[in-house]
Amino acid sequence: MEYSLTMTFVDSAGAKVPMTISGVKETLAKADIVALMDTIIAQDIFTGKGGALVAKSGAQLTQRQTTKIEIQ
Repeated sequence: MEYSLTMTFVDSAGAKVPMTISGVKETLAKADIVALMDTIIAQDIFTGKGGALVAKSGAQLTQRQTTKIEIQ
């Protein structure tokens, strides 16, 4: 199964800015996610339409399973 992490930040204009990383481990801990989000904000390398990312809004780990169906 494939897992992805979607982190939602708030930019300086107050808008929510989602960021998704595919292929993360299913054992990703809350502390790791919080640390990653804090680093992204502190390094100021990403921006939203309203400017710099200034706060964390939320995060979710999504599991995706693909089942191949043989037609012939």
